Amino acid sequence: MDYVGSPLEIKELSESGSIEGLLAGFGNTDSHGDVIDTKAFSRTLAERGGNPLPMLLHHDPKRPIGAWNEWQEKSEGLYVKGRLTMAARDAQEAYALAKDGALPSLSVGYVARKANVDQRTGERHLLDVDLIEGSLVVAGSNPLSRVSSVKSISTAGDIADLLREAGVSGRKAKAAAGFAWKAINDTDADEDEVRAILNASAARIAAIGDRK
Repeated sequence: MDYVGSPLEIKELSESGSIEGLLAGFGNTDSHGDVIDTKAFSRTLAERGGNPLPMLLHHDPKRPIGAWNEWQEKSEGLYVKGRLTMAARDAQEAYALAKDGALPSLSVGYVARKANVDQRTGERHLLDVDLIEGSLVVAGSNPLSRVSSVKSISTAGDIADLLREAGVSGRKAKAAAGFAWKAINDTDADEDEVRAILNASAARIAAIGDRK
C-alpha cells in the first residue's frame, strides 16, 4: 500500500470529534513525486457506496480512530467529512495531539491500479486507485489537502466558543450565541444559512454593545 500525505490545518476543534476537509489534493506533485488525477478516486468511491472509509492513526490498522462517512470530488481534491470515535483511546490521543498542534498532517492509504510515469520529470500520475484509508499522521507530503474543521455545534455554548475564538468578547459571544441557537432551532437551516445566522447574530450583539 502507498501513501499520499498532506498538511493538517485545524481551525476548530471540539470534544465531539466531527472533522471535515480535503483528504487528497488533485493535480499537484507531492514530496514523493506523485500526482493524483481528478478522477483517480471515482471508481473506488462508487464501489464503496455508502460504506465508511476507515480513519486510522499513523496508518496503523490496529489503531482505528473513527470513520470518514461523506465525500465529494471537487476541483481541488477529495473533500470528506467524518468523526473521531471519542470513546476509543486512540481517538482521544489523536484529538489531544491535533488540538496541541502535535499531529499536523493527513495521509491517504491507497493501492495504485493505473498510473503513468512521466519519463522526463519522473512524476507518477495516479489515474485509478483503490482508496483504503485516511490517517492522521505526524508528517504529510501533499500541500493542497487540509482539514478545514474538527467541530460540532450541539449547544449554544459551542456557538459562543466559536465566536470567542473569532475575537468576540465573552459577554457578547454568549448573547450572540443565544440569538443564533434560537434561530437555528426555529428553522431547518442548511450550512450556508447557519453561517449567515452566526454572522447576523454577531453583528446584532456587537451593535447592542456599541449602544451601551
